[in-house]
Amino acid sequence: MSGPSTYNPKSGIERWLDQRLPLPRLMHDTISTFPTPRNLNIWYTFGGILTFCLGVQIVTGVVLAMHYVANANLAFDSVEAIMRDVNYGWLIRYMHAAALGPDVLLGRHGHHQPLQRHPGDRQPHRHLAVGRLRGG
Repeated sequence: MSGPSTYNPKSGIERWLDQRLPLPRLMHDTISTFPTPRNLNIWYTFGGILTFCLGVQIVTGVVLAMHYVANANLAFDSVEAIMRDVNYGWLIRYMHAAALGPDVLLGRHGHHQPLQRHPGDRQPHRHLAVGRLRGG
């Protein structure tokens, strides 16, 4: 807090609680009267969630890749070994799968990602199309 609190308890219960445990004062000062920039809104929360999910995907993906066997005959057995023999392998695999849900729902994948990176650029990327036409 940058100064004295502006919270005034209205009822006797709030005054009693504020004297013993200033939880209503804390809630008032941090949620109601905390100064925030005008451009900061709820959509920034989704960016934080997506960044956390990306971190979980990277870390669990690396751990799973260390134990996975990329062979058509042994792939199922390697996944089964991850689930049964690796310590907390079942948890790592399910965390990897669960972290993908918010990524898909909140739009990190697909065509939304370039729009988030370059919000003013709405033209198609012609250099990609020209490269494909030339065989590059």
